[in-house]
Amino acid sequence: MKLMIENFNKYITEELESSSDNITIKFPKFRISEQWGKPGSQDRQIIEMFTSKIKGSTLAEKISSLNSFASECDENCAAQKDVSEILANLVFLDSLSSVIYDFNDKSGGFLFESILAALIGGNAKQIETKGGRDQEVTDIVDDQGRPISLKFFFSEASQYVGASRKNLKKSIKDSGEPMTYIVAVKNRKSKSDNNVMSIDFYEFTVGDVDIGIDGDFDEWDVGKNWENKYGLKLSKVARSQYHLGNLNLGGSRESLHKIAQRYADRMGNVLLEIYDQIDKLSGNVNKYFLESPDSKESALKARANAEALKKESEEL
Repeated sequence: MKLMIENFNKYITEELESSSDNITIKFPKFRISEQWGKPGSQDRQIIEMFTSKIKGSTLAEKISSLNSFASECDENCAAQKDVSEILANLVFLDSLSSVIYDFNDKSGGFLFESILAALIGGNAKQIETKGGRDQEVTDIVDDQGRPISLKFFFSEASQYVGASRKNLKKSIKDSGEPMTYIVAVKNRKSKSDNNVMSIDFYEFTVGDVDIGIDGDFDEWDVGKNWENKYGLKLSKVARSQYHLGNLNLGGSRESLHKIAQRYADRMGNVLLEIYDQIDKLSGNVNKYFLESPDSKESALKARANAEALKKESEEL
C-alpha cells in the first residue's frame, strides 16, 4: 500500500510503501477565525466536531492529552487510537502551529484566544474588545463563566505580565470574582531560532484586597500605573504551583509531519477496510440482482459487508 498524506500544513506530501495499492489521506485544513470564539457560529460548530474528540474534561487534561498524543504515544499506542481522535489532535495541532508561525504576535495572540475558547468548548467565548484606554481585561469567558485574561508570548521576549490597573480593578469588581490569568509561554532554543520547542501553560488568579476579593496575587502586583510600570514578573508566575501543563511541539513545523506519519498506518488500515467492504458490498449487490434474485447467498454476503462497513465507519 502507498499511503499518501496531503494538505497538512500545506507542505506535507509523503508516501509510505507497503504494497502496490494507493491511498491518499487528505487532512482537513481550516482557516482560523474569530468565529471560533463564538459559541453557536457555524465555524465554531465545525471546529468543535474535532476539539470535542480531544480527551479531557478540563483545559489541563486536554493539554496533557495533546502532549501525550504529540510526544509520548509509541507505535502500539497509535495503533489503538480511534481515527476520529487522531484527526482531532492533528487538526488542532496544525491550527496551533499556524497561529505560532503564520501570524505576528498581535494577530497570533488574538487568534490564540479563539482557538483556546474552541478547545475549552461549551459556552466558552472570546470577548470582543474595542481597544484604547478602557480596553476590557477579560479575553475569554470559559465554560464555567470565569473571566480569563490570556497572555501568549516568547519567554525571553517579555518578562512581565501586566494590565491597566484601572481596567483590571473594574473587571474584578464587575465579575465579583478574581481575574484568572492563563499565560502560555513559547519556548525555543535561542532568540535566533524561530522554531518553538514547546509551550508551557500557567494559571493563576488576581484579586483586589480593597473590595475583599482574594487571589494568588493582588491587582497591585499586576496592574500597571506610575508606581508599577511593568506589572508582574514572569519569573513569579512560571513556577510549579501555577503550572497548568506543557505541550511539546518537537521544535519545528516539520515535526508535525513526523507526528502525522506516526498515526498514518492506523488511519490507512481503517480506510483500507472501508474501501474493501464497499467494493465487496457493491459486488455482492450486483451479483444478487444480475444473477438470481432467488439466491440468498449474495444477499447475506451483502448484508455482512454492510454491517462490517458500518462498524469500520464508526471508527472514523
